[in-house]
Amino acid sequence: MMTLAIRVTALLLIATTFAGFAGAEAFAVFRSSDRGQTWIRSDAGMPGRSRINAFGSADEVLFAGTDSGIFTSRDEAHSWQPAAGVAMSAGRIISFASLGRKVFAGTDGKGMLVSPDGGQSWVLDRAFPSPKVRCVLSHKGKVYAGTDEEGVFASPDGGQTWTRLSGGFPPGEQVFALAAVEGRLFAGLYSRGLYGWDDQQHLWLKQGSVTPLALASSDRTLIAGHNPGGLYWSADLGASWSKGVPVVNADGLFTSGLSADSGELLAEPPVWELASNDDLVFAGASAGIYHSKDHGRTWTPARTGLPAESPGIAFLLKQNFVLAGTRIK
Repeated sequence: MMTLAIRVTALLLIATTFAGFAGAEAFAVFRSSDRGQTWIRSDAGMPGRSRINAFGSADEVLFAGTDSGIFTSRDEAHSWQPAAGVAMSAGRIISFASLGRKVFAGTDGKGMLVSPDGGQSWVLDRAFPSPKVRCVLSHKGKVYAGTDEEGVFASPDGGQTWTRLSGGFPPGEQVFALAAVEGRLFAGLYSRGLYGWDDQQHLWLKQGSVTPLALASSDRTLIAGHNPGGLYWSADLGASWSKGVPVVNADGLFTSGLSADSGELLAEPPVWELASNDDLVFAGASAGIYHSKDHGRTWTPARTGLPAESPGIAFLLKQNFVLAGTRIK
């Protein structure tokens, strides 16, 4: 009975967490060409009342996963068009990963979609065994998918076959995030903590004391976003963690609206999403969008051109620009 009670509580927390987004009036895509300093709206052709859950890319094509299916852009997000067929009928799209020209899209209840041709056409991956795909990661020629209750699945052959990687996980795990650092795979489990995959033992091992809702990797740093909030970083594969802090401006004042007197990011605002490359990290919190230029050690709010306190719920980092999906009212 205790296990059931914990499980029901977790599900209620998830429903409560995302309820604010479900009833929102409008969502938008913003684009930054200066590393997150200034933003302009960039969502012509997108359905304004449909939540943007994820971005992806392959070649020169961009993908936006929404509650109304997949939308594509071939002009660096200046305009968007709905995809065809199952990419729209599958409904809510919540994750993307690319392996060359092959694109994987995780759905909320319809399994995994795959495009073999860079987004021109989409099919249902009938080999994938789970209906809800919360996160997808492409790493070293393999694709990994985190599911709602069945752990992580791995495919070494572009989605033709999938193997479950579940040893060491607690039962009924919800894998909200995947990331890889220095060749090691990490999974963030809702309310259960961080786990790292051990290839030799072929099981997941609990790492540190963080309980991430979102994960990202930048250079050799693993970054975790909490719900309840807070941003943490680890430079030793998750063994130890430090808390991210706001950037201090020339007047010695903290630039972040999430700062306490000590300068730490407060625990209250949930961190919804993280995205990164080896140079930049973006975090979407309930109070707005933040970016880091030092692998998660310090954070600066992104404000210019964005609606006040618009939460970041999806990101895409490209060489020349950054996309952010937000709720605008």
